[in-house]
Amino acid sequence: MIMPKNKTKTIRIAIIGSEPLFWTTCAIRFFTVILDGYSWTKNNTEYKFTTTLLSDKDILRGKLKTSDFDVLLIPGGGVGDGLSIMKGFNSSLKVRRWKKNIKKFVEDGGGCIGFCGGTSLITPLTTGENRKPTTFVERQYNKSSLNISEITSYYKYLAFPLFNLFQWKHPERIGTTAYVFSFKPGETTDKKRINSGGAPIDFKINKKSPIFSDYKGSTLKIRWWGGPALILPEKSDREIDTLAEYPKLELHEDKNTRIHAWKYVGGVHGIIFAFFKALKFIKNNKLNLLEFPMLTYYFAGDWKLTEKLIESNLANRPAITSEIYPNKNKARIILCTTHPEYMIWDGGHIEEADTKDFNCLATGLYQWKNITKFGDSIDDNLTHTWWTVRRFIAWIAKINNEDLPPIAKQKVSEKDLQYLSESIIWDGTLLTQIKNI
Repeated sequence: MIMPKNKTKTIRIAIIGSEPLFWTTCAIRFFTVILDGYSWTKNNTEYKFTTTLLSDKDILRGKLKTSDFDVLLIPGGGVGDGLSIMKGFNSSLKVRRWKKNIKKFVEDGGGCIGFCGGTSLITPLTTGENRKPTTFVERQYNKSSLNISEITSYYKYLAFPLFNLFQWKHPERIGTTAYVFSFKPGETTDKKRINSGGAPIDFKINKKSPIFSDYKGSTLKIRWWGGPALILPEKSDREIDTLAEYPKLELHEDKNTRIHAWKYVGGVHGIIFAFFKALKFIKNNKLNLLEFPMLTYYFAGDWKLTEKLIESNLANRPAITSEIYPNKNKARIILCTTHPEYMIWDGGHIEEADTKDFNCLATGLYQWKNITKFGDSIDDNLTHTWWTVRRFIAWIAKINNEDLPPIAKQKVSEKDLQYLSESIIWDGTLLTQIKNI
């Protein structure tokens, strides 16, 4: 008997690769490893992902088209958060054209997914009913919206450390960016050091969604790194679903994840000191001078620990959503405020840095301690949620529900592990620590 030959289907993914604020991100390399060349076979069809990095210039030149790509992926970190700031200057003709080209891609049926800062770029921002966005970052994130989603990102407060104008009386009003900029490498019970910003959180998942319907558990541990909550509209012109929710216990109510606000006390002298230290650091590590502004920011100190808690205000709110664009092409959009591309860990708690030391963002204000040891391999921790990234992309690309990629952890090749290594295990250098902020 002659078996029928498998059909093939290639899912073409465009990944935005521009980092406009010298804030480098390792997310792009993770998405490349997770997606590029990955294939699976279901119902006599072989599916395969391919990825292409697109720059801002590529998008302005009209290279983002549904004839060439099925899905647009917007990473967090230096891409999503950097663009959330820069695309808030919406009086610029280039910014407006850039947004218009992305919206046209979605209107033509192209899928779109944003992770963490990428979600912030896609959506407008609210700070609740009692307060309008007031800080520079809040206003920029709000104005950067691509106007393709009916969902709104929510932060109680959002500001960058050091640039928070309210920090003398209200250092806690930097909000959950404290979980982004301020971690030194964590430590496992067997004294291994890992790059461990943010926190692994057990999210409540929607088992009615085809993405999670055959997942055995009711919660899924996913890495969170300062992302917003999501607010759904009371009335909508489209189909919207919540795929995952934050747990009922706030981060600041959990003794393992609560952190206190730090106040910058270095004054102008601290910035001048950071200026010269950044220049020396660039010379010693043979870095690009374009990294000078961000390094000066990181090295500015000293910082003083306060008794004020960083309040998350995320509990029970949506963290991952799906929606279908309301026209005949029915493009699919997923907003994911988490980082399923990154490693998770079990156990441990966050401790404040030693207040007797000179402290700055580069060396870290917080640290994970007593993380459960990984054992012989980090594969399970590293690939714990990679399958969700693949399923998100496949669903957005309109693959049949029964043909979505398998739910499975995997063995990582030595080549890929080496490629990702500086983002996983700390090599003991300050350079690598800064790269993982």
